[in-house]
Amino acid sequence: MNRNKIQEENLSDFTSDAIITIGTRISDDNPKVKRYIDTMIQKENGEFIYMHPIDDISLQDKYTQYIKYEAGSEEGVMAFLASYLTSNVPQDLQNYFEDLDIGYLSGESSVGEEEFELLVEKLTTKKEITLLIGEDLYGHTSFKNIAQFIRLIDLYTDINVVLLHSNIQIDLSDPISLEEVSAIETYNGSIVYTIDCDSDILKGSASFAMAAKIKDADMVTIKYKNTTVKKQFLVDANIRGTIALYPLANTQDDDFSNGYRFKQVKIEKAKL
Repeated sequence: MNRNKIQEENLSDFTSDAIITIGTRISDDNPKVKRYIDTMIQKENGEFIYMHPIDDISLQDKYTQYIKYEAGSEEGVMAFLASYLTSNVPQDLQNYFEDLDIGYLSGESSVGEEEFELLVEKLTTKKEITLLIGEDLYGHTSFKNIAQFIRLIDLYTDINVVLLHSNIQIDLSDPISLEEVSAIETYNGSIVYTIDCDSDILKGSASFAMAAKIKDADMVTIKYKNTTVKKQFLVDANIRGTIALYPLANTQDDDFSNGYRFKQVKIEKAKL
């Protein structure tokens, strides 16, 4: 039975003893989802598998597995996920998965096969599994193919697929047509991840500051496409890795507001 859900309000439909999230940094994006996960962990002693390029320290006492993938590699990760979760697929789809270049996908996404094997093992005894799809995937340039992998999981597993943003729309009536996973785009240099928040401060780890050659409390200029903005940068001990959180408090940052949420930017200390 197809139980695809389009908005997070439908979460109340499911009593889940296993939850997988991908494409959303929950503590910044979805307070309602965070409460739902908390409730399911407490009531159902559920597995919680968090998949995202940025770890979330506020979730570390909740998730039972964290799968970190590289920014830009969502298409490959979803191909991986679909191949491990689905079964009894038609022969053409089985052939597609057998032809996947696993070594390439693993290398470019920085996710090993053993991580997906552990994920499947954790789900073996679970009765109600829910996969939460975040907005990151919708903004990806390969969303058309990503949507096909989401459909595969929805059609060929008993997993409840919930799309967390109203912008994420997948036509369930079209026949599945998978494309070869395109060359995964690599993100080098300074990378920011856009979040909605009231603050207008760029926040990142000490390692991000070191790589960008900036310091805590510096005013910095951030350049992306045709947009250059100036913001204060603060080191936040709750953020790990080399991706900073870029606030969308200023609606005039059009290039930052649109498209894929991870942006490769040029950042430097602002001149006085």
